[in-house]
Amino acid sequence: MGKRVSFMNAIRDGIAEEMRKDPTVVIMGEGVGERGGSYGHTKNLWQEFGAERVIDTPISENGFTGMAVGAAATGLRPIVDIMFADILYEIMSQVAQQAGKLSYMSAGQYSVPMVIRAQMGCRITGPHHSACLYALCMHVPGLKVVVPGNAYDAKGLMKTAIRDDDPVVFFEHKFNYAVRSELPEEEYYVPFDKANILREGKDITVVSIGPMQDKVLSAIEKGLVDADVELIDPRVYVPLNFDEIRESVKKTGRLVIVEEGYLTCGAGAEIAARVSETVMGSMKAPIVRVAALDIPHPYAPVLEHAMIPDEQDIADAVNSVMSHK
Repeated sequence: MGKRVSFMNAIRDGIAEEMRKDPTVVIMGEGVGERGGSYGHTKNLWQEFGAERVIDTPISENGFTGMAVGAAATGLRPIVDIMFADILYEIMSQVAQQAGKLSYMSAGQYSVPMVIRAQMGCRITGPHHSACLYALCMHVPGLKVVVPGNAYDAKGLMKTAIRDDDPVVFFEHKFNYAVRSELPEEEYYVPFDKANILREGKDITVVSIGPMQDKVLSAIEKGLVDADVELIDPRVYVPLNFDEIRESVKKTGRLVIVEEGYLTCGAGAEIAARVSETVMGSMKAPIVRVAALDIPHPYAPVLEHAMIPDEQDIADAVNSVMSHK
């Protein structure tokens, strides 16, 4: 029997397991030490591993991210906690120009085995702390991009990310932190090269990004969707796990992509383009993307709710695609 663990604690437990195995794994960020992180997401790590490996930093994300790049290139495996994905705009020079390019520019003499934890998503946190910026990182050569959708995947993917020799940007949705899943007692890893087929179906393929899988499943359970849905979570977006999506669309001939990231140039746009290039002959209806509006995130809950997709938006998209016979 497994145990029910929250998304947040699953990630923390995965980090702790890897830190016990490998003394080169360290974590750094604002308040990650004795305080246990702004969300409690590093709770007890400082007590177990000490201040030399759980490093409280000044409020200088560009500085400590650069420090982590150098540490990764010279023997450590740092985990950088930037607290909010929006901080990527502040540290992008270190992430894109240094971490993403160092292995290439050194002809493989250096690797940069680091993980950047980026908390994302709406939760009444306003325009500076709410964006889902995985698509931004998808456009940077040299980075791997991971967006787990549930606690099981979050733990297993984090453990895989820590062991990876390339820089990984690991996006964690704040709204998911309290959501629990049953996790096995034994140790496990989730590989980067396999999408998660959450539900098999014959009528339409729905690709959900991150926590959107819960909204899709909720729409189905509430009877809002008039179709037998095959639901796929790619898990990893660079390198994109596309094989499962391609084979599903070949079977169903219909595709809806659901994400909380911005619509324009989003991950959904990349997936739609690849489907168009490879299996367009199988399509029975246009591809539909469901995503956040291209506006700054509002503080007001009613406006925030209007900005991001909900169960009814997803159902309307699926039913619209299914109307094409």
